[in-house]
Amino acid sequence: MMCAYILSPRQEVVTAFTNLGIQVTRIVESDNTSQETKESVNGEIHVKSITNPFEIADIICETATDFYEENTICVGLGDQTSLTASVVNELLGVAGGKYAPISTLFVLKNKPLLRRLLSMKLPQYSGYFKVVSDADDVRNSFRQNQNGIVVKPLSGSGSRNVLRLQSEDDIAKNLVSFSFPALVEECFFGPEYSVEAITIDGQHQPLAVTEKILGGESGVIEIGQIQPANIDASTKELLFEVTTNLLDAVGLNFGLSHTEIILEKDTPKIVESHGRVGGDRIADLLRFTTGYDAFERLGAAIATGKFLPIEPIASSCRVDFVDLSDYQESDLEWKDKALSDPNVRLAEVLKPAECRGRIWCSADRHAFTLSVFDRKVKR
Repeated sequence: MMCAYILSPRQEVVTAFTNLGIQVTRIVESDNTSQETKESVNGEIHVKSITNPFEIADIICETATDFYEENTICVGLGDQTSLTASVVNELLGVAGGKYAPISTLFVLKNKPLLRRLLSMKLPQYSGYFKVVSDADDVRNSFRQNQNGIVVKPLSGSGSRNVLRLQSEDDIAKNLVSFSFPALVEECFFGPEYSVEAITIDGQHQPLAVTEKILGGESGVIEIGQIQPANIDASTKELLFEVTTNLLDAVGLNFGLSHTEIILEKDTPKIVESHGRVGGDRIADLLRFTTGYDAFERLGAAIATGKFLPIEPIASSCRVDFVDLSDYQESDLEWKDKALSDPNVRLAEVLKPAECRGRIWCSADRHAFTLSVFDRKVKR
């Protein structure tokens, strides 16, 4: 039996894996790391740090009755946890190659490294970039890119501390928001999409294109996801081609990936890429537009080494993030009202009323709905 040690998984991940006959042990972060909680109880092990691969590898060695290269794997589904899991698999010599290389995940996580790789291998998909150390560097970069620049942290996700600057005044207004060192990139203009894919033995299966709706205080926060994107077949194939070219360039040989692309005058420009599925419930949207969610696809790849087919069960679906700043009724009333729409399958409040404010990053968003249209069959 395949045994998977999964770092801080959602219940949907556990369910998908166990339904495929994979024995799952959840590894979760906790201050309580006594000998009893280090031992697997009800399929759960506690560690002090979910990002410490050495602690996790030691605990797997201490608690597993036996493990072998082919039947044991550590799995992470976030930027940092996927990197941690890759290190654990290397340390233990397990997983039989069914995980992304450490170097690949590190390049995808580190934005300047990814930009350097693109400039060398796929320059047509990239543009100007520079690591800057102060406001003068930002101004100099803007003078070389009068259409605008984007300033962002060297790593991270969720559009936290990402600023789009299109004038000297924008730079002056946002000086207090800069955190150095930072990455400056040429600003691309056009509709933004993401491509979800899964890779087995270096072969890529593009799954779906998702269209982004942007907003928030900075104008670059994702406040909506529409899948599949409303694009023609040739544009879809172009985005798939860009994605697979990138995955080949970074050496991704196994696992889920999420690549964000802007179409600037029909020319694709890569925004970023990750060795994991997209956030914002994109993993769940895949169930409706491809027949299986991202976790089912990853579990099947690990268990069988084969791709699952693409079998849509709905014509389209979407996630919409809702700003509740001016909402006067209770959260329960909002949720009940949202769920009264027959197309809405899920409605969740992310922040209680007392914690809501302006939306500067993904973590600031207030609530969301997940809607499905023209259901064809039930799975």
